[in-house]
Amino acid sequence: MPRPVSRAAVLVLGVVLVLGLGACAIGPSQRPPVATLVDEPAVPEPAPETGVPSPAPSLLPPLLPTPAAPAGFSDCTAEIRGTLAPADLGGRDLRFGCQSVPVGGGGSSRAEIGVLQVTVGPVPPGGPVPIVVVGEAGGPSGSDRAVRLAATAPEPVLAGTALYGVDLRGTGNSEPVDCITPTVREALVDADPLAADPAALGPLRDAAASAASTCTQVLETALTDFRTGVEAEDLEEVRATLGVERMHVVGVGEGAGVLAAWARRHPSSVGRTVLDGVADPTTSFSQRARERAAAAREALAVFAADCTARPDCPLGPDPASTVTGILTNLRAAPLAAPGGRQVTDGTATRALVTGLAEPTQWPELATAIAAAGQGDPSGVLDLLAPAEADGGGFDASVLLTCNDTVERPTLDQVAGDAARARAAEPLFGAYFAHDALLCSSWPVPVDVPEPSSAAGPPSLVIGTRGDPLSPLAGSERVATQLGSAGLVTWLGAGHGAYPATPCVRTAVGGYLRDGVLPQQGTVCPP
Repeated sequence: MPRPVSRAAVLVLGVVLVLGLGACAIGPSQRPPVATLVDEPAVPEPAPETGVPSPAPSLLPPLLPTPAAPAGFSDCTAEIRGTLAPADLGGRDLRFGCQSVPVGGGGSSRAEIGVLQVTVGPVPPGGPVPIVVVGEAGGPSGSDRAVRLAATAPEPVLAGTALYGVDLRGTGNSEPVDCITPTVREALVDADPLAADPAALGPLRDAAASAASTCTQVLETALTDFRTGVEAEDLEEVRATLGVERMHVVGVGEGAGVLAAWARRHPSSVGRTVLDGVADPTTSFSQRARERAAAAREALAVFAADCTARPDCPLGPDPASTVTGILTNLRAAPLAAPGGRQVTDGTATRALVTGLAEPTQWPELATAIAAAGQGDPSGVLDLLAPAEADGGGFDASVLLTCNDTVERPTLDQVAGDAARARAAEPLFGAYFAHDALLCSSWPVPVDVPEPSSAAGPPSLVIGTRGDPLSPLAGSERVATQLGSAGLVTWLGAGHGAYPATPCVRTAVGGYLRDGVLPQQGTVCPP
């Protein structure tokens, strides 16, 4: 039986996939300037100076119900509700069905993919309109996001639909993957975030080599099955199981990357596709590190402003400076934690980046960092615990990252990149540059296809200026690569945008509900 949805994962969702109504405002964009919607109450939309017309609704497949609920789902309502607090249900009659879908046509091994059906009330007599929700390897799973969507989206929007949370290999309710030992996970997380020379990077390189060795031994030929191309084929097998001709999907981050690959491979299976915070798979480690560091700085500034706007900000009148000071102190004097672990500035930086990506966690993040400054590391460790636990997604995320790139830079190359990145972004530059070293000892994949234009219906891509995990520049490039995709830019912070503001909800809701892409260049205010 699939594992129940983690309440902790549901609570930390910073980017909730919610369909809804709202408004937009115009702002700067590198794409063609056009008119956008304005905040309610509605006023006439100004005519654009130049505009790229939206595709006609006929270009997007209609929202058609399935004749009946797909076979194979067992009622697991009591089980799932038992893992959730009443608030997590949104006061709604959420009902759940669980199924493990056997997949493996795209890889060398078979696997079981967890799929969670979520409905508000009974399934409609004529069958529901299926909307698939795809989560991430290193973050909230598809089932977690589907639950949150069902609990928070406007009920009129959810009426007649069934959400299907699909968990990537090794995550959520899918078969877990545990090939990195807890000690090595801690070493990777706690590593020096400012290291910028080969000697200082040695411990991180050794931990990465150990992770590669144990995963190769444990997984053998299945090691390379944890990659976007295989996940895309898994998704196509899920579509066949659900019995839909064209599948409507929503994904964030790594899940959005899987959806983009699936759309390229199976255009005749694609319905309405929302890619929120999708990363550019063609970006080099060094370029991605620079873009992530700049986005993290932006997110930290927004986080600091959010904290000072609260009456009880635990980080004082200048949160950004306080955070920097606490990290400096942890570097000089790490904190002792249970099990002999030393909570370092690397541990706290990892927690900081993780928290910055989830705006709903910002009060908890501020409290945790402040407590670490007072000698209590428990809050920082609590933020990291869901991912670091066995089967929590840490290992699957490493596998996905290293199997999706052929780059294997040397220790000296990473040290040079880290030094340059640290000079440009003192707090986050070197930390993100270290990602290149994580895969240095992994086998080089032999089939990493170059992205091509998608031949199916146009997708909707959403990018966020202050997204430290999937920077806006990467999402902009993906929108261009896909060809006919529309792009919505949110000038806020966090990993993904949907449904942070009325503007974003209007754009996404109009696309999914009415089948109309927003005009190119739509920019939503923070």
